[in-house]
Amino acid sequence: MIRLKALEVGDAAVQPAGAFWRRLLRMTLSPVIVLVCATVVVALWWMTMQRIEFEREQAIEAAMKSNANLAIAFEQQVSRTLQAAEQMAAFVREQYLSNGKHIDLRNWVENRIIREETFNIISVVDETGAVVSSSKEGGLVNYADRKFFLMQRNNRHDTLFINEPVIGRVTGRWQVPMSMRISPPDGSFAGVVVMSVDPSSFSVFYHQTDLGDKGLMELVDLDGVVFERKLGEHSSFGVDVRDLHWFQRRLDEPAGDFIDDGAALDGVVRIVSYRRMRDYPLMVTVGVSYDDEMTPVRQRRISYLALASVATAALLILSALLMWALARQRAVANALLANEALFRATFNQAAMGIAHIAPDGRILGVNEKFCRMLGYSRETLCGLTVYDLGNARDGDRMRQFIAQRLSSNARIYPQEIEKAYRRGDGSLLWVCEALSVVRNSHGKPKFLVAVTQDITARKELEERLSHDAMHDALTRLPNRVMFHDRLSKVLAFAHRHDTLAAVLYLDLDGFKEVNDSYGHAVGDVLLQQVAERLRNSVREEDMVARLGGDEFAIVLPWLSDERDCGVVAEKVIAALSEPFHLKEGPAVISASVGVAVFPVHGQDVATLVVHADGAMYAAKHAGKNRYCYEPLRA
Repeated sequence: MIRLKALEVGDAAVQPAGAFWRRLLRMTLSPVIVLVCATVVVALWWMTMQRIEFEREQAIEAAMKSNANLAIAFEQQVSRTLQAAEQMAAFVREQYLSNGKHIDLRNWVENRIIREETFNIISVVDETGAVVSSSKEGGLVNYADRKFFLMQRNNRHDTLFINEPVIGRVTGRWQVPMSMRISPPDGSFAGVVVMSVDPSSFSVFYHQTDLGDKGLMELVDLDGVVFERKLGEHSSFGVDVRDLHWFQRRLDEPAGDFIDDGAALDGVVRIVSYRRMRDYPLMVTVGVSYDDEMTPVRQRRISYLALASVATAALLILSALLMWALARQRAVANALLANEALFRATFNQAAMGIAHIAPDGRILGVNEKFCRMLGYSRETLCGLTVYDLGNARDGDRMRQFIAQRLSSNARIYPQEIEKAYRRGDGSLLWVCEALSVVRNSHGKPKFLVAVTQDITARKELEERLSHDAMHDALTRLPNRVMFHDRLSKVLAFAHRHDTLAAVLYLDLDGFKEVNDSYGHAVGDVLLQQVAERLRNSVREEDMVARLGGDEFAIVLPWLSDERDCGVVAEKVIAALSEPFHLKEGPAVISASVGVAVFPVHGQDVATLVVHADGAMYAAKHAGKNRYCYEPLRA
């Protein structure tokens, strides 16, 4: 018995080694599978949360960029109003110093010598505060106690003073007075020129943009007094803003963007952009509701979380199947087939375009979403490279991006790229594309997985906002902002290369009669036809701009002779003298043109514009339908 038991023990001890290793392998595979599954799940959710956070930051950045552009445009609109006030005040002051108290502002307004409709009232006040002349009848009014009068009386500099909103003594309504000191040659105080605007005129820009129901647009002075504030449809002015975050921030940074909690205003969290104006003691602020901007991000967040949950469930199921299949090899094969089917379904039904790309750029495979985005069949795409689908510039960027993702230092480079694809119908598709690398067991790249998101709508919105900020909405001509920018560049070129350049300042003669007779809608059609004729009257390199109302300007770069300006002016006058064919009948107008040549009449934008404007007035006084080089002399 003892001998038999010893043999049995010995037989057990010498069992085949293969069975032993198979048991050991099954024992160690289970914890490995659990560890790998947990790692993949953690990585999946980490990537999902990273993507959600990235899109949130991208949305905030895009909103801040859009806000900043709107703040710049709002600042430029306010600046144009104040510049118009300075020009108007300087002109009235010059006439007052030349003609004395015989100046008749009401007559000037009636005869369209003063045509700036932004201002409700323009007055000349003498050194005692008494009104000498005004564009409106107001009786005996004295402004000696007004802040703007006291400030200008002690002001030794020729600057525009912008008063906080007050009740007008002539109009009886809230006004924002703007004044300039009148000083004779001896430098003494001879009174002020004062102009007033309705505070709501500063918020016209709010109605030209879409800031949502909780949008904010605000203009304040550096003392903390609101000139005009729009909160949705609610307007206010004269309130104190010194406790608001953006007003406090401007002490450290003249311009900036941040997320405001709204606690100091109305409790609404906003993405805010502010700017302190460069030439005036004012600052502008634009804000949009944080919740409104984040709505698309939240919707995509739900999709991402749902997709991650599905993938997590699939991974857990897969790991359970693998553990269960260790004892049954046949079940392993079935589980692998099921997993492959699940992967294919997920790949083809994903909400974003997915493509497998070889290291040399060849497209190895795509899902249905990618095919629909590009407008090609799967067979066509798999015969192309990613470089064939875009222009040469984007192709070079994509080659560099793929090389970076394949490098050993891929983590220091961006993981996403914004680029344009050319669809099958020839249109552009803007995408945000993320690349990840799939490597073999030796660490060598096998292929890249590209996850593509359509951002065409955002790109088109950015381009439209940029275009609208620089062009006139009615005529689609460049506006005053783009005119000044173009003219400054032309003058810089002319200065460097010692060439001539010129500005033509146009005002339509008889346009008011057409507008009054047929209405503003017909007047708008006439302005559009005028814009078309002006475009056809100049060279391709010349620029025609609408400055406002019935005023236009033409920039002429690279002139060989000063007389060329007269040729262009005559061509423009002839083109506008031909009858315009309107639905209501033919309309006949003309144009008065002022010409200013660089460097003959000035060497900077402001001087040339003032000279051309004065020359245009001279053309009007000389009988209209003509051009002049020199302004009227007082």
